[in-house]
Amino acid sequence: MNTVYLVGAGCGEGSLTLRGAELIGACDCLVYDSLIDEEILRLAKPSCRKIFAGKRAGAHGMAQEEINALLAECAAKYPCTVRLKGGDPFVFGRGGEELLALKRAGVYAECVPGVTGAVAAAELFGIPVTHRGLSRGFRVVAAHTEEGEADFARYAKEEDTLVFLMAKAAAESIARGLIGGGMREDTPAAVISRAGFADGAAARCLLKDVGKEAEKLPAPMTVVVGGVCAFGAGLSENAPRAVATGTKAHVSRVLPLMRAAGFRAAGLCHLAVRQRDFDAFFAQISAFDWLVFTSANGVRVFFERVREKGIDLRAFGNKKFAVIGGATAEALGKFGFHADVMPKNYTAEALAEALKARGSDKERTALLRAAQGSPALSGAGVQFDLYDTVSDERALARADRALEGAQFITFSSAGGVRALLDRCALPKGALPVAIGEETARALRERGYAPIVAENASAEALVRAMAAQKEKTCRD
Repeated sequence: MNTVYLVGAGCGEGSLTLRGAELIGACDCLVYDSLIDEEILRLAKPSCRKIFAGKRAGAHGMAQEEINALLAECAAKYPCTVRLKGGDPFVFGRGGEELLALKRAGVYAECVPGVTGAVAAAELFGIPVTHRGLSRGFRVVAAHTEEGEADFARYAKEEDTLVFLMAKAAAESIARGLIGGGMREDTPAAVISRAGFADGAAARCLLKDVGKEAEKLPAPMTVVVGGVCAFGAGLSENAPRAVATGTKAHVSRVLPLMRAAGFRAAGLCHLAVRQRDFDAFFAQISAFDWLVFTSANGVRVFFERVREKGIDLRAFGNKKFAVIGGATAEALGKFGFHADVMPKNYTAEALAEALKARGSDKERTALLRAAQGSPALSGAGVQFDLYDTVSDERALARADRALEGAQFITFSSAGGVRALLDRCALPKGALPVAIGEETARALRERGYAPIVAENASAEALVRAMAAQKEKTCRD
C-alpha cells in the first residue's frame, strides 16, 4: 500500500528523529519545505525524487492546495513518499490540513513527530521554556500569518513564557504590543536566529530592545519573552564573544568546542561547497594506488558521488588512503575506511612529506581535493578537482552585523579570509585566529596580526583562542 509520511525535520539536522531519518533514507519521493537543514536531504537515496514545496524570500513555492494535490499525485506514483516539514508537522506547519486532504483523497498517511522549534530554539541556547519558580508553562504564538501580524497586546498579562515563531518581521511590533498592553519594558527576552543551524545565534535582552536586536540577525527567528530568558545569564553573558567563519561543515565542528571552552560563540557560514564533475577519476581508478583527501568536505563529496554512481566499495579494497588531519580521517571512517597515512602536523607540506616517506608514486597517487588546494601538495600526485569553495552572498551581506562585538574571529582558509575581507573589515579590537600559516599569511596581507593554531584542526583553533583568553585575563 502506497503511503505518505508527514515527517518533522526537527530544529536542525542534529534533532532529526531516528524514525524520520529511516523514512527519508527509504522513500521514493521527498517533498520538502523551507526552514529545514538541507543536509538532511543527503540521507535520501540517489534515485529519490526531491521536490521543493516551501517558501523562500517572501514568495510561496506552491499554494497549500497545490501541495495537497501534489502529495496525492506522488502517493499514486510512489510506494513511499515523505513530506518533510520543519520542526513538527502540527506546530504551525499545516500538517493537519495535509493529513485531512490525503485522507479525503483516499491516501493512507502517517505522521512522524518532530522536535519543534517552539521549545528547541530556546533550549539550544540554554533557555528553558519552563523552570520551577520562573514559569509553569509556555504559550506559542505565530508572530506572522497570511492574515498579518497578531494582536500582541492581548498576551501582555500572560504569566507563562511567551514563544513567538516566525518573528523576524514582527519583532518590533511584539515588543511594542506587549509593552502597550501593560508588560514591563525590562521583562527579560531573547531573540534567537536560525536555531539548529551552524550559524545560529541568540541575543538576550530586555523586552524594549527586542526590535533592535532582531535587526542584527537573520530569519528564521524566534522571540522568547519571560523570566526564563534571564536563566543562567550570569554564567555566560560576560564570556568573550567569538565568531567561527567558513563552510557549514567547519563551523558546525568549531562551535561546540568554542562553547565548551567558555566563549559566547556564533557562526558565519560565508563559504559554500559546490561539487565539480570529477567522473573522469572513476574511469581511471585502477591506475591509482593512493587516494589522498585534504578535507572532510572532500571525503563527503567524493563518497556521495560514489553512492550516486552505484560504485561497489570493493573497488577501493586495494587502495591506500592518506588524509591531512583528524577531521578528515573521522569523515573517512564514516564510510568504512581508515587512513594509512596522517601526518603529525596537519599541513599540506607535512602530508606531502609523509607520502614521500611511504614511497608513493606521483603518477599512481590521486589528489582528491578542492580546486583551490594548497600548491604545497601539487607535486605529490595527480589532481582531481572535487569541488569549489565559493562565497555565500547572503551570508556576506550580513557579515558586518554577524561580526559586531566579536573579540575572536576564526578563519579556516586563505580563500575564506579574502572572501570575507573583500566585503568588510573586522571589528575594532577583534583578534583573528588562523587555522594555519597559509591562512595567517592572507590575514597579514590585509594588515592583521593573527594568532595561529598549532595544527590545522578545529581543536587546535579553539585551544589557541583559549590560551589567548587566559593570557588576556592574566594581563
